Order: sequence, then C-alpha cells, then structure tokens
Amino acid sequence: MDVLLGWWNIPVVRRTVISILAVVVAWLLYLLVRKIHRKKNLKRAAAGDERAQVTSVQAVIYDTIKVSIFAILILTILQVNGVNVTSLVAGLGVASAVIGLALQDFLKDIIMGVHIMMDDFYQIGDLVQIGEEEGIIENFNLRTTKIRSIMDGDMISICNRNLDRIIKTSTEVYIHQPMPYDIPSDRAEAVMNEIADRAAEVDGVVSGKMLGLNAFNNSSIDYLLKIEIEKPELKLRTRRDVLAMIRRVYEAEGIHVPFDQLDVHVKEPVKM
Repeated sequence: MDVLLGWWNIPVVRRTVISILAVVVAWLLYLLVRKIHRKKNLKRAAAGDERAQVTSVQAVIYDTIKVSIFAILILTILQVNGVNVTSLVAGLGVASAVIGLALQDFLKDIIMGVHIMMDDFYQIGDLVQIGEEEGIIENFNLRTTKIRSIMDGDMISICNRNLDRIIKTSTEVYIHQPMPYDIPSDRAEAVMNEIADRAAEVDGVVSGKMLGLNAFNNSSIDYLLKIEIEKPELKLRTRRDVLAMIRRVYEAEGIHVPFDQLDVHVKEPVKM
C-alpha cells in the first residue's frame, strides 16, 4: 500500500493515471450513447418505419453528444496536466470572434440547422419544393439538407441558410379539370364524380374526391379534383396515371377537352 501511495505522490504518474481514467470514462460514455442510438434505429426499422432509420432530431442530438464528450475529455486532460483551461477558454473566445467573421456563412448554416430542428420545419421523408423541383428529404444535418428529386432521382444538396428557398408541400395531388360549357351541369358533375371514384382505383392512390366547380374560364368550366396518395415519391406518377384515366373517361363519354377559341366577326363594308 505504501508503494502505491508513493507512486501516486509522483506528479507524472498521478497525471498519467487520471488522464487514462478520463479517456476510459469518455470511451464508455461514447459506447453507451452509440448503443442507445443504434437501439432506437433498430426499433424504428422493426416497426416498419419507411421514412428513415434516423430521425433528424435524433441525428443532430447524437452528433452533439459525441462532440461534447470529446471536448470535455480534451479540457479534462489539459486541466489535469497543468494547463490553465480558464485562460485557454477565454483566449478561444477572442479567437472565435475573429474566426466567426470569416465563417459567417458557415455559422448561418449552423444557426438555421438548429432552427429547423427546434421548429420541426421538415423531417426526413417529407416532400418539399425548391424552385421548380420537388423532392424527398433524404437527410439533413446542422449545415446542409439533401433532397432527392422525384422527377429524375437526382440528389440536391442545399445549405441550411437558404431555407427560404425550400417549401414544404402537400402530398395530395390537385388536378384542375376543364369541362365544356355545352355539357349540362348534372352530367358534368356525374362524370367528375365517376373520375374521382376511378382515381381511387389507381395504384398508389388512397382516395379521390371531386371538390366541385372551381372557376369559369373563357372556353371551359374548371372542376377541382383532390387525389390523396400513399407515398410522396409517387406524386408525379400518380398525376400522370390519373390524367391518362381522365382522358379515357372523356373518350368513353364523348367529351372533348375544350380549348381557347377566337371568334372573328367581319363587318361588311358600307356601300357608297
């Protein structure tokens, strides 16, 4: 026992032992966090969650904990080995202010990433629109958001500071369907209700509903259809399939899709 106390009183030995213990404790904490993280992923997969194995918030929290464990470990080892951590942190604060000016865009991405997480603006698997492109949120972290286009499958990566360019869109498909003026209203509504019922039979469609008359156009009456789909990535395909079905119904009913027409009235010249 006296030998152990003698070794412990040697500063180099004491600092080395404490540093090793700090590393071991940090490693065990990391393994525990990783185990919990993977366990949650397995539960989601077993439950048949098709959106993603890792939710956005869970991924960010996991990354934050990992960085925090590493940072605390470094500060602990420095403190044990005689480095004045308080002065170091103060010095880092001044340096961070200088670096922050040079990394404004990077910091904007981080801040906006935190806002996305806290406000639950979107989740992995949501359908969003960026410009003229629609896509599925594949993944996002504190800096970037990755979107897979439903048009061609391309992967789009956008910085979080450009969040104002992203619009979270509905997974419902709305179709504006023209109907000729010469079709009686009773028949027109019957045809549109039939289309709504047959839309529900299209692969990937949950339900179809005719919402009613939407507008009086120059050459046609506009009816609005709402199609609810199973998965966001089926939106474009569902629209194509429903439009093809509508054309077949129109052909069977002898209805011609109206188009803009121009009547020209020629006035006879006055005979002198």
